[in-house]
Amino acid sequence: MPTPSYPPQKTSPAPRPKFSSLLFDRQDHKLIQMVNAFAEARAHNDSLRQPEPGLHPHGIIEMTSAHGLRLASAVIVLLESLAAGGPNERLQALRRLHDEVLYSSHSSLQNNTARVLVQIMKDLVRSHGDMSCQLPLAHEFHQAVRGTPRIVRALLRKYHLLEMPEEWNQHAFDHHVHDANTKGRKNPTHLVMDAWIKGIRFLTVIYYNTVDPEAAQELLRAARIMGITVRIGIEFKATFRGKLVEFTWSPLNTETSKAFNALLHRRDIVDVLRKYAPVNDWMRAYVLKLLHAWNERHAASLAARWEMPAPAPISEEEFLAYVGQRQPSSLHLAEFIYQQLEPLRQMRDERLRAALAAETNPTRVAKLRESLAELTDMVPDMLREDWLGPEANPEIVFPYAPHKDLPAIMQQPPEFLLENIYPLHPCQIVLNLAGLTEQDVLELLWLGRGRITHLELFNLREWTSGQLSHVEEINRLQKAVNEGNTPRLKQVIRRIISGEPKNSERMPLFQDILAHIPQLQEFYALMPLGSRIGTDSTSRSHHTHGMGLVFVDTLPPKARAVLRSEDNALRLTLPVHTDIYRFTHYHEPAQPLPLWQRLLRRIPGFGNLGCHKVRGWGLEKNTTRVSQAGNLVTLGGVDAKGVNRDLQESHDPAQKGIPCWSPDYMNSDIMNALKILAGFLPAQWAFSYVDGWWVLTWFGALIWFAITAVRNVGQAVVGGGAFTRSMLVPWKRYVSWSRMADSLLYTGISVPLLEVVVRLWLLQDMLGLTVQDNALAVYTVIAMINSAYISGHNIYRGLPKEAIIGNLFRSALSIPLSMLMGQGLGMFFTAMHMADPASLMQNCAAIVSKCSSDMVASIIEGFADRNMYLRMRQCDYDSKFAQMYKNLTRQELLFPSKDLEGMLLNPAEYWRMLHGKDRAAARQTITHLLDMMYMWYYQPRAREIFWRKMCALPPVEQRILIGMHALLSLEREISSLILEGLLKKDFSRALAFYLKNNASYVKELRREAQSRLKDCTCQC
Repeated sequence: MPTPSYPPQKTSPAPRPKFSSLLFDRQDHKLIQMVNAFAEARAHNDSLRQPEPGLHPHGIIEMTSAHGLRLASAVIVLLESLAAGGPNERLQALRRLHDEVLYSSHSSLQNNTARVLVQIMKDLVRSHGDMSCQLPLAHEFHQAVRGTPRIVRALLRKYHLLEMPEEWNQHAFDHHVHDANTKGRKNPTHLVMDAWIKGIRFLTVIYYNTVDPEAAQELLRAARIMGITVRIGIEFKATFRGKLVEFTWSPLNTETSKAFNALLHRRDIVDVLRKYAPVNDWMRAYVLKLLHAWNERHAASLAARWEMPAPAPISEEEFLAYVGQRQPSSLHLAEFIYQQLEPLRQMRDERLRAALAAETNPTRVAKLRESLAELTDMVPDMLREDWLGPEANPEIVFPYAPHKDLPAIMQQPPEFLLENIYPLHPCQIVLNLAGLTEQDVLELLWLGRGRITHLELFNLREWTSGQLSHVEEINRLQKAVNEGNTPRLKQVIRRIISGEPKNSERMPLFQDILAHIPQLQEFYALMPLGSRIGTDSTSRSHHTHGMGLVFVDTLPPKARAVLRSEDNALRLTLPVHTDIYRFTHYHEPAQPLPLWQRLLRRIPGFGNLGCHKVRGWGLEKNTTRVSQAGNLVTLGGVDAKGVNRDLQESHDPAQKGIPCWSPDYMNSDIMNALKILAGFLPAQWAFSYVDGWWVLTWFGALIWFAITAVRNVGQAVVGGGAFTRSMLVPWKRYVSWSRMADSLLYTGISVPLLEVVVRLWLLQDMLGLTVQDNALAVYTVIAMINSAYISGHNIYRGLPKEAIIGNLFRSALSIPLSMLMGQGLGMFFTAMHMADPASLMQNCAAIVSKCSSDMVASIIEGFADRNMYLRMRQCDYDSKFAQMYKNLTRQELLFPSKDLEGMLLNPAEYWRMLHGKDRAAARQTITHLLDMMYMWYYQPRAREIFWRKMCALPPVEQRILIGMHALLSLEREISSLILEGLLKKDFSRALAFYLKNNASYVKELRREAQSRLKDCTCQC
C-alpha cells in the first residue's frame, strides 16, 4: 500500500507535556481527544464515514457532532495518501470542510478566519500524538473561532498567511504548479485546499504529456467547491538547436470537469496524447536507472563519507509503491532516499555531537561543527543535486538535452509539435523560457506563425536556479511585437541579430524575419503575445518559495503594512510589474425597489441607490514587464536557512516553553476573571479617590459593573430575537461571556477617566462646571468623551461597524436621557429628604451619564448584533434554499408528467414513490427538512430570514416548499432513516428533538404561511 503523502505520524505517544494548570481550557483537551481518536480510527480503516452531504453546518448536525470533530475528520481525509478513500471521499470532505469553516465565524473577517481555522486544524491533525504541539494549537483554534479581527490577523502572521480582502477580489494566482500526479506532493483536492488557504483564486496545474481523466475531474470539482478558477496544462518537449524546449498546451473553456472530460475522450485528442505516452514510460525507466545507480555506487559512497555502514538497497517495488499512481521523477526518488537515510542521519548526528563534546582541538572542533551543519541542512534537494544529477551519473541519459536515446517524439522539431496540438481545440500555448536566448525566442515566434500565444515570462524555480538570464531582452521583444510599432520592433530585432555570430546558420532566417516585420506583427495583431507567471511549485522543494503569487495593490491596507514590516528574507518580491486598475460594478436588484428609493434615485449622485456593489481589480496585461520595481510577491516563503516554509513542521510554541502567565494560552475562565478584576480595581479606586457619597464610595464600582452586565445581557438577548425566539433556546446561549468580560474590563478602566479625570479634575476643578450649575455641559462632555473611548476600544476588539459608528454618535441621544434621569434622581433625593441633594447629584453625574449611555448602547449594539445574526442566517438560508431547489429539480424530473404540488397532498404515498425511484433524493429531502426545522427553533433570527426568502418566491414554489414539510409527519419512515445512519451514531438528541417537535413545527409553519405569504402577495 502506498505511503501517505506526508511523513508518517508518530506511532508511540509522546510524553505528556508539563503545562501549568492555569493554561488551556477544557474544550482544548476535548478537541484533542476527538482529533486523536479520529486519527487512530482512520489508521485502521480505508475510509471514514462523512456526514450526509446535504446537512448544513448550522443545521441538525449540531445535535450529533461537534464542530471541531467535523473539521478534523475532513482534514484527516484530505491529508491521506492517494490510494486511501479515493477522490469522491476527498471531495466530500473538502465540501464539508469548506462549509464548516465559512459558516462557523461570526467575524467581519469571515474568509480570513476560515483560512486560519483550516491551517490550524491541519497542524493539529499532523501533530497527532504530540500533546505539547496540539494543546497550543487547540487553544488557538478556539480563539480563531470567535473571529476577533486582532487575533485573526495575529494568527495569519504566525502562519505566514497574508490577509486577503473579504470581498475575495484579490488577484492571487499561480500559473505553474504540480500535484501528486506528476512531481508534486499533494493530491489534487489537497492542492486546491492549500491554494485556498493561501488566498489563491487562479491556478494552472501542469501535467506531462498526458493527464489522467480521474485526476483532472477531481482537480476541477475541488476547484469548483472552493471557488477557484483552475486551468489544466499539458507540457510537451521538442528538440530545437541542441536544446529541449518545453511547450504547455492549455485548452480553453474547459474549467468544468464535464467539459474537460469530454475533451479528453475526443478521438483526435486521444490520438495525439497516445503519441506522447512513450515519453512517460521512458521517464519511468530513467528514474529506475537512477535508483540502480544509487544502490550500486552512491549509497556506499555517502555511507563512507559519513563513516557509517551502507544502507540496505532500495527495491523497485518499494519505490514504485511509494510513488503510487504518480509519474516517477528524480524528486520522488530523492525524497524516498532521504526517508530511508533517516536512521543513519540520526546515528551520524549523535556521533558528531558526542565527538564535539569531547573534542578540545579548535581546528577539529570547527571541522566537526561544519560536518554537523552539513548534516542538519541536508534536504532532498541536496541529495538530488549531488547524487542524482548528470555529473554524478554520466552513463545515464538525462531528459535535459537532446539525445538519440530519447523517445522519437521528443526529437521532433517545435513546428511538428505546434502543428499537431494547436488545431485540436481553442487553447493557449505557452513557451517556457528556461535556457533560451532572445535569438531562440525570436526564431520560435517566427516558426510558430502565431501559434505560440504566451511566454512563461517568469518561472520562480527556474529564475532561482539561474535559467532565465535573458528574460529582460525577451520581454523587450515581446513588448515590441505587441506595440505594433514597426520602427521600434525593427530596432529590437536588429539588436537581437547583432548578438548572433556572423557565421551562424540561422543568420539568413533572421534576415528574412527583418524583411517581413509586418508579417510577424500580423501574427499577434488580434491577440497580443501574452505572459504567464508561476512558481513551478511541487510542494517538495526546500530551496524555493512555495505556491502562490499576489499583486500587492489588490491586498487590503493592513496586509500591505505587514509586507512592509516583514523580514525580506521570508517573502520575495518578483522583478515583474503589471499595471493594475480598480473597477466598481453596480448590479440592479432582482426585486422592484420601493417608491421612496425610486424617487431618491432621480437625485444626482443617488442613481445607484439600492444596487449591489461589486468591486474588483483588472490587469493591463500588455504592460507586464521585467522590472526591479515589481508589484508581485510570493505567498509561500523560505526561511533564513533556505527551507521552504510550506514543508516545515507545525509551529510548536511548547518548544520555547509557555509561561503560566501567558495571556495567549491562559485558561479562558481564569482570563475572564482576571479581566473583570483588572477592570474592577481601577473603578473601585476611582470612587474611593473621589470620596463623595458613601454609597458610591463602597458600591459605586458594583453599580457601574451591574449596569454594564445588564446592558450586555440585554443587547445580546434582544439582538438574538429574544422576544420572538423559540422557548427551546435558553437566554444564556445568546450571551458571550468572553465578550462580557472584555466589556467589564474596558468599562472599569473608563471610571477613572470619566469620574476622576473628566468630572472631577477637568470639569469641576479646572473649569468649575457642576451639575447644579450647568448640567447640560457636564453631561455633554462626559457623554462625548465616553463615546469616543467606547468607539476606540470597540475598534480594538473588532466589534461590528454598526456598533462602532453608533457608539461614536450615541452621545446625542444619551445627553437628553441623562438630563431626564438626573432630574428624576434629584427629585428622588429631595423626596427622600436626603442632605444636600445637589451635591449628591454632582457625585452621581458619571453614574447617570453611564446609565443613560448604556441604555442607548443596548439599542445600538443590539441592533448591530441583530444585523450580524441576519447576515449569518442569510448565508445559511441562501445555501439551504439552493440545496432545496436542486433537490426539487431532481424530484420534478423524476415525475415529469405529474404535478408535484398535488402529489404532496398525500405525503405517505408521495414518499413511497420517491423512495422507490431515487433513495438518494429521498434522503436529501429529509436532511434539508430536518435542517430547516432545527434552524427554525435554534438559530437566532432564522424565522425572519426564512419568510424573507419565501416572500421572494413565486406563489407556486411557495406552496411546494410549504407542502414539502408535510413529509415530516412520516415519523416511522424518518425515524428509520435516522436509525440507519442518516445522522451517524450520536443521533439520540436529534431523534428526540424531531419526534417531539415535528407536528407543532409543521402546524406553526402552515399557520404563519397563511398570513405572511398572503401579505407578500398583496405587496407584490
